[in-house]
Amino acid sequence: MFRLFFNSGKSGTFRPVKHAAGSKQQQFSDITLRTLGTGDLIGAVKLPQGEDLNEWLAANTVDFFNEIRIIWDIISEVGVGDYDIGKGFPPGFEYRWSDPKTRQTTSCSGPQYVELVMRWVEAEINNAALFPTTASVPFPKNFVSSIKVIYTRLFRIFAIIYAYHFAKLEMEGAASHLNTSFKHFLYFVWEYDLIQENELEALTDIVKEIKSRYLNDRGPIRSSLKK
Repeated sequence: MFRLFFNSGKSGTFRPVKHAAGSKQQQFSDITLRTLGTGDLIGAVKLPQGEDLNEWLAANTVDFFNEIRIIWDIISEVGVGDYDIGKGFPPGFEYRWSDPKTRQTTSCSGPQYVELVMRWVEAEINNAALFPTTASVPFPKNFVSSIKVIYTRLFRIFAIIYAYHFAKLEMEGAASHLNTSFKHFLYFVWEYDLIQENELEALTDIVKEIKSRYLNDRGPIRSSLKK
């Protein structure tokens, strides 16, 4: 949703990941943007009839990354603030960074965690072996399990933002758009069963309210991912 309101030309910490011109993922992104403009979140998360699920998941993953990039850039322009290691996380939570190469876990602050996750997700999306750039290259067998990790970590960024940086977005007139973006994110997560429920406990009250609306809009949850 932020693409509709804050699509400025400013360059932030992270560069937007662009879909290849004319690609299926670009077409999907355009469809989602148009549907979001009508306010139909259920329609925005549904897989278009007859289309490839992995391609749809990939396109939306890129778009969610880009939206969170814009959100974090707005916060960074206002000023993130200084946080000690272990601080800057939702109450009762501390996210630690797990290096994908060494598997070593490192303690960090909330803003440091955001920066580490964003750099990692950017690298994952630009990895052509995981996110193929041509239709002739198939998605890997571990694609869904890999993006589940991406969505879990992106949710944690939302949790950090709501816990410590929401007032900054209010000051910039961006809070309502954050809320819509997060709602869209959760609708997509539930539609395809991308995050374990216990991860969502960091934002219990907000998630509970949005879940109620999702169930009302969609009916009983039926994950679109094949078991």
